[in-house]
Amino acid sequence: MADDTQAKPPPALLPRWVQLFVVFPALGTSLLAAVPTVWNELKAWRLGVASNQLQLVQEQQRLWERNFPCITERGVWEVDGPEHLLVKVSLCASGDILARYYQNDAVPQFRWIARPAPLKHGAPP
Repeated sequence: MADDTQAKPPPALLPRWVQLFVVFPALGTSLLAAVPTVWNELKAWRLGVASNQLQLVQEQQRLWERNFPCITERGVWEVDGPEHLLVKVSLCASGDILARYYQNDAVPQFRWIARPAPLKHGAPP
């Protein structure tokens, strides 16, 4: 009978993990702030690149997708460089440039150079 007379604590209004976020708001803020970083790390891992190179890789991928038909349509200019370096350049209708680097009959390296954003009228160069 003594057990029946003891008062039971009231049921919790919120789950325990929600109570922790209320008590420790910095914990919740830190976890939410980490989501974009973790997402970028996962994208970099999936693409097989370092996380600090992710933005460059995504920009190159976007330029390849936008300008792929340009590769066969446009002319190519060649420039001989130092140490048996041959550079071939294609200018696309979008204004983007594809640079191909050939050195000593090795596999060429490709790099897109995006067209600069147009200047606003009246802005200094």
